[in-house]
Amino acid sequence: MSEHSRSLEPGLLWRARLRLAALSLLVMGTILYAAGLAMGRLLLQTQEAAIQRELQTLAGTLHDSLKPALPPAAQPSASLVAVLPGLCVVGEPCSAPAGLIQPHAVSASDPERFQLRLLDRHGGLVASSPGAHPAAAAAQEQPVQPGPQLQRDPAGARWATYTIHLHHSHAPGEPTWGYLQIASSLAGLDAEAERLWWLGHGVFALAMLGMAAASWWLAGLAMAPLLEAYRRQQQFSADVAHELRTPLANLLAVVEAERNGPPPGTLAGSSLDRVLVQGRRLQRLIADLLLLASLERPCPQSLKAVCDLDEITADVVEDFGEAATAAGVTLKQASHAPGARVLGIASELSRLVINLLSNAIQHSPAGGTVCLEMDQRGSEISLRIRDSGPGIPALEQVRIFDRFTRVDPARSRQQGGTGLGLAIAQAIARRHGGLITVRSTPGEGSTFSVQLPAAGQRRPASARACP
Repeated sequence: MSEHSRSLEPGLLWRARLRLAALSLLVMGTILYAAGLAMGRLLLQTQEAAIQRELQTLAGTLHDSLKPALPPAAQPSASLVAVLPGLCVVGEPCSAPAGLIQPHAVSASDPERFQLRLLDRHGGLVASSPGAHPAAAAAQEQPVQPGPQLQRDPAGARWATYTIHLHHSHAPGEPTWGYLQIASSLAGLDAEAERLWWLGHGVFALAMLGMAAASWWLAGLAMAPLLEAYRRQQQFSADVAHELRTPLANLLAVVEAERNGPPPGTLAGSSLDRVLVQGRRLQRLIADLLLLASLERPCPQSLKAVCDLDEITADVVEDFGEAATAAGVTLKQASHAPGARVLGIASELSRLVINLLSNAIQHSPAGGTVCLEMDQRGSEISLRIRDSGPGIPALEQVRIFDRFTRVDPARSRQQGGTGLGLAIAQAIARRHGGLITVRSTPGEGSTFSVQLPAAGQRRPASARACP
């Protein structure tokens, strides 16, 4: 394993593996939780449906058994006790029955399982089991709705209720005698549902721990081929660059030696000049590729130091004075930020400013202006370089920082550009925890902005804007 791969793996590749494992865990956890929730709801609904069916069956059985023995009118009377022992007639003392003579009455009158209520045709209470459930009493004033219902009492407990019409017979057109309402408490089912909820979430938490370990392991397996391919590609790039540097240096040395021989202006001299120019351009390209490859590694903390970005920028502007004059471009540093310090590598920060200034001068016409501004707001330092060039089309702005991207290829090659300047600048900014953005309008120039985290605080400095 190369030194570059070893330094990169604990950083970017570790974070990529963590993101892949987290995404896998999120997807599997969501599916597992949704499946468990659906199964739990289905199980509870099945239990509720079974209780409703039991109430419906019992209500039908009671209806068929009570139909011949119902009093002429649904009114509170002692005869109702004979119809169904265990009921408490409204307005009369309630006493326990002496005995239950019908098999269906044994289960229906069991206050531990069911509560019965007899209602007249208008919904008024006629008789009820001892301690009839509060939910039914609370709904007494509401219109009677035959069929299954789920109700809550004032304490919040749920009850399953089934209401059925009562008739003396099934003769057509016979008026309704009243209603029989039978209810069963769902407290036991709700308690079981709560236990199931806690048990399910406990199992889900344990499953998530197991899936987290499995996701991390699977993410490592999935990324192993990618990591190996990346290592091979990086090693190949480094090997090619190093292998090209030696013969290229020898070639340039021979060309420079031979170039001093032929008289200037001869065919041989012109050919050697072209070979020398292309060789030097290839040399710069190899150097930029090696620099870009090295910038992709995480920056060791031991190499970082507090750098004065204002001083670095002033030195670069001073060095570029002659190049700007030769190109007919006015170079201005409109605002300074004294004391703006960045934690990083001075040579790389200098290269960042050099590349952006070189790009601005290269694309500015003769008589144009390149303006540099810098200020600090809180913990962020902002560096802006504005040119008066032709601008960048909107479609090109999204890929301007890609390698070997040129908005004007002919102009860039003519001036010796390699197409890696902005890619290197972006890599340096990212390596220092910063960001580069571009804002451009065709025909009105471009502004490249760099935001870098400051290493310390300073007093706000007055800033002058570029004219």
